[in-house]
Amino acid sequence: MVTIKDVAAHAGVAFKTVSRVVNNDPTVKPKNREKVLKAIEELGYRPNRAAQMTRRKKSGVIGFIADELLRVPYTFDLIRGAQDLAWKHNKELMVLNVNVNKYSVEGAVNHLFEHRVEGIIYAAMYHREVSLPLQFKEVPTVLANCYDSYGRYPSIVPDEKEAAREITASLIGKGYKRIAFLNLNENIIAAKLRKEGVEQAFSNANINLDNLLVESVIFGEENNERSVTRSRVENIIKNFKPDAILCGQDPMAVEVYFVVQALGLKVGKDIGVGSFDDWDIIPTLLQPELTTMALPHYEMGQWAFNCLLEERTEPVKETARFTLNSRQSF
Repeated sequence: MVTIKDVAAHAGVAFKTVSRVVNNDPTVKPKNREKVLKAIEELGYRPNRAAQMTRRKKSGVIGFIADELLRVPYTFDLIRGAQDLAWKHNKELMVLNVNVNKYSVEGAVNHLFEHRVEGIIYAAMYHREVSLPLQFKEVPTVLANCYDSYGRYPSIVPDEKEAAREITASLIGKGYKRIAFLNLNENIIAAKLRKEGVEQAFSNANINLDNLLVESVIFGEENNERSVTRSRVENIIKNFKPDAILCGQDPMAVEVYFVVQALGLKVGKDIGVGSFDDWDIIPTLLQPELTTMALPHYEMGQWAFNCLLEERTEPVKETARFTLNSRQSF
């Protein structure tokens, strides 16, 4: 096994110089850093993390508790955003998935404590309020895609209202004046804020709200929701006669495409369709490709990691902007 002394000899530098490079010390001279990194690559040296943790006061480990995050593909970007910065700053990201039925939050926190984590990122599958056990107060904690009921921790959530206003304004700007908004489950935060954003866009454009139909097409409790999108879309198109349909999420837009085509209409020509989430490959598989608001998961993961890195503890509640990915559906 290659040791740190082997690297030092190969690079022609002192043992301590190699140690400083491995620990990402910014004071190392660029020339020496380049020698060490070249030697590490040529020899295939791998730092012993366990030994580093023993020697250092800090573990270099950041915990990431994923609350049901692994159920939905597009939420992986929350983890990826934090992971990219972890690599950059020579930190280890320890990811634990939890859910109410199998893996408890308390058990995850205790496991992270055993690994002497420097901080914890707690991320939820969707924008919601959370109530965390008091154990989290023992270590710096940041929330992503959720916020604390008591405002005890820094948090970042998507700017749902602004996203809805922006995509609705884009529809209006392209000449669509009678819009049906198929909303998410009315019990969740995103649905309420997006409704406000859509209505604000209509108000800003001085369009009468009689030309706006807002209807939730997803019902039920968490983990037991059902969609009535297909049955409602046909009725809405025939009776409300919208020139555009805005969908609460991309899978809903897929169902709208099916209904529109079954009625002999063409998306992007006879009726515009917009959506939210930018869910994996769905928008680009549809024809025409779907215009949708991309959730800022990657950016939220990075913000949360930076918050821990910079040791910010003030319980701020930040919002992250969506990105409008314009394609051909309107």
